[in-house]
Amino acid sequence: MTLNPLLNIAPLLEDGRETELVSILSELHPADIAEALSPLDMEDTIKVMSFLDISKAADVLVELNESARDTVAQGLPREQLTRLVAEMESDDAADIVGDLDGQTAQEVLSAIDSEDSEDVRRLLMYDEETAGGLMQIELASALDTDTVGQVIDKIRELSKDLEDITTVFIVDRNNGLRGTVTLQSLLLSLPDTPIAELVKNPGLVVRVDEDQEIVAQKFQKYDVRTAPVVDSQNRLLGRITVDDIIDVMHEETDQDFYRLAGSSEEEIYTSGVFKTAALRLPWLMFNLGGGFVTSLILSHFEASLMKTVALVTFVPMVMSLSGAVGSQSATITVRGIAMGRITGGQILKSLFKEQKVTAFMAMAFGLTIAFVSGSIHGAVRLGVAVGLSISVAILVSALLGAVTPLFFKAVNIDPALASGPVVTSANDVVSLLIYTSIGTALV
Repeated sequence: MTLNPLLNIAPLLEDGRETELVSILSELHPADIAEALSPLDMEDTIKVMSFLDISKAADVLVELNESARDTVAQGLPREQLTRLVAEMESDDAADIVGDLDGQTAQEVLSAIDSEDSEDVRRLLMYDEETAGGLMQIELASALDTDTVGQVIDKIRELSKDLEDITTVFIVDRNNGLRGTVTLQSLLLSLPDTPIAELVKNPGLVVRVDEDQEIVAQKFQKYDVRTAPVVDSQNRLLGRITVDDIIDVMHEETDQDFYRLAGSSEEEIYTSGVFKTAALRLPWLMFNLGGGFVTSLILSHFEASLMKTVALVTFVPMVMSLSGAVGSQSATITVRGIAMGRITGGQILKSLFKEQKVTAFMAMAFGLTIAFVSGSIHGAVRLGVAVGLSISVAILVSALLGAVTPLFFKAVNIDPALASGPVVTSANDVVSLLIYTSIGTALV
C-alpha cells in the first residue's frame, strides 16, 4: 500500500481516531512509520509506538534517526523498552542500549533473557565504529564434520529466530572459521554428503577491530552480501550483512558532508541555541582569522595597489576562482580517500593528475583574463600581470586543496575536516598574497 504517512498520522492522532490509525500503521513499512514520526514530539511518538505490535515497534525504533531514537528510547517506559530490545537482533539491541544512560542500560540488560543480555554486553565491548560494533552475533554455523542433512536440520531450527539466512559458516571444534557454504549448495546436495566437500573460501573475512569505513569499502570491492567477523585467532565471532553496510555508507557520507561545511550532524537535532552556535563557532573563527590576515596583506600592499587602482578591481575574481578550484581539489581528494582510491603509491599519481588538470584550467583562465583585462584597461602589462598571477594562484590553491586532506589523514584526523572553512580560508590568504606580490611587481 502506497501512502504518504506524513499526511495521515498527525491528523488522525489529533482527532483521536486511533482505530483508523492502527489500520494505517499495520500496512506501512517500519521505515515509513519512522519517517511519519519525525515531525511529532516525543510524547506523541511514544503514544504511536504503543499502538504497534512489539515486532514492528522494535523495527520502527531501529529505523528512527540516531538522535530521535536515543530520545524516544530514553522516554519509553522501562517495561516497553525492555520488550523492544528483547525483540531486536543483537547488533540493533547493542546500538540502542549503548546510547542509554548507565542505570537504564543495566536495568534493561538485567530484564531481558540472560543469553541475549550476554550477546549485547559482548558487542558493547567493541568500538561502535568498528566491525565488532557493527556485527551481529546471530548467524548460521555448522561443524566441518557435519553432513548436509545435519546442517539443514540446524537451519530449520535457527530459522525460527534468525532472518536472512543465505550463508552457513563452517567452523572446527575450536570455532575456527573454515569457510562458507551457500543454501543453494545445500539444496543441490544429497543429505549424507559431508559438508567439508562443499566448503568454499569466504569472499571476504573481516577482523573484529577493523574500522567500519574500511569494511564498507571491502564489501563494495568484493560485492558480497554477508561476511564473517573473526578475532586474531581466526575464531568466528559474528557476521556483518549488506544492510548494515548501506547504513554505514550513508552515515559516513552524511558525516563527511557536515564536516566539509565545518558543521556537525548533531546540530540538526539540537534545539539549544548556545550548543548549536558552539558547534559552528570554531570553524567560523578560523574564517575570521583568515579575514584578518587578508586585511593585513591588503594593508601591506596598499600603497603599491593605489598606484594602479585597476589591480584592486580584480581581487574578488582572484579569491573567488582560486577558492573554487581549491575546494574542488579538496572535495575530490576527500572523496578519493573515503572510497579507498587514494592510498599509498596512489598519492603522488593522484596529485600529479590533479595538477595537470589544474594547469590546463589555469592556462585557459590566465589567457582569457589577460586578454580581457588588458583590453578593458588598455594596458598590456596589466593584462599580463593579472593573468599570470591568477594562473599561479589557481595552481597553488589546487595543490593546497589536494595536499591538506592528505596531511590530515597522515596525522589521523578526519580528512573531511580539511575542506570547507579550512581550505577556503587558507586559499584566500595564499591567493591574495600571490596576486598582490606578482601584480605589484609587474605593473
